[in-house]
Parts: sequence; structure tokens; C-alpha cells
Amino acid sequence: MKSIERYGKTLVAAAICMLLSAHSYAASDKDREVAVVIPAGVLQEFINEVLPVELTGHDKVSGALWIRSIEDLKLGLDKVCFTATLHGEDIAYNGKIGGLPAKLRFDALDSTLDCEASIRYDADKRLLYLSPKVAEQGEKGNALWMVLVSVLSGQEYPVEIRKLKPIAAKISDKTLEIDMEISNISTENERLFIVMRPTVKAKQMDTAK
Repeated sequence: MKSIERYGKTLVAAAICMLLSAHSYAASDKDREVAVVIPAGVLQEFINEVLPVELTGHDKVSGALWIRSIEDLKLGLDKVCFTATLHGEDIAYNGKIGGLPAKLRFDALDSTLDCEASIRYDADKRLLYLSPKVAEQGEKGNALWMVLVSVLSGQEYPVEIRKLKPIAAKISDKTLEIDMEISNISTENERLFIVMRPTVKAKQMDTAK
């Protein structure tokens, strides 16, 4: 089963596909940056290609819990809204319900929730941080609801964004190597923006036989 870090590969794959399809544009001549623009519908398709992903690292919840699918993806100003389908196995909850200590166990868990998440990108660490929360209101005191809120809200998930491999091209007797460094990732107006700073190096080819 895949982990949530696979989202990093989704973003990188999306960037490469858009570059090859000539959907990029110059974002700033001064800073020599290039932005790849990915519509929400295309991003949702990429995300669902790598699902399910497992949610891990919760101090109140144990067991295996996966996001199976993402639907109705909406992109605002550094905010993502979506409907998530979840599946859990051997879920145990050790926390509080209504201010009182509670220990609960579920053999299986299946639910569909409306969620939203804020995002921020740390270029130095190459990490995209997602802070999700449940957007809809659940029944007060409902044990299953408390488990899902505990898992999805109040946590920040770091997603590793791997460095893009350099693009090499041969022109006449020279080899050009284009190195892309991702400098920012943001969302706005139903679009995902991946801003990259290219560096180009030219090397003379050895034509001696």
C-alpha cells in the first residue's frame, strides 16, 4: 500500500507532462522562473492514479486507514477542498469523547467526508505541507465521527517533493543540460502553480575518434 509521500511523485509527474505539452509560461523575466499551471480536474486525475494512500502518525488512533479516492476537487488561494472516501481496518481510538476518556475499537471503517486543507511549500526542505480538516459537521458525541476528526484535523502532513532530473539535449556539437529547481507550489482560481527556476549548462561534445 502506498504512503502519502506518493503525492510528491504526482506533482513531479504533472510538471513534466505539462512541460512536454508546452503548457508552461514565463512567470518572471527578472527572476528567470517558469510556472507550470495544472487545472483542478487534471490534478484530481493524477491524485486518483496514485491512490489509495495510507494515513499514518496519529497518537490517538491506531490501525490502518487509507484515502481511497478524491472527488470534487476545488482549488482556492493556497486552499484545497475535496470529498474523500476513506477505508479503515482494525481501527482503535484512545482519546476523549465529550470531555471523558474513551477507548474504542472498530473492525472496519468506511466513510465519505467533505474536507479542506491549507498548503504551504518549504523550498529549502523541498516539502509541501498539507493541513487538512473535516469541513462538514458531524453528529455530536458520535464515536466514529470523533475518530475521523482526530485523524484528519489538526495535523500537518509533510509531502516530499523530489528534485526533478535534469533534461539533456544535443544541439550541433554541444550538449545542453537544463536543471529545474522547484521554488514554490501554490493554488488559486482552480489551478495548481508549480514555479521552477531553470539553470542551463552547455558542454562541448568530444568529437574525436
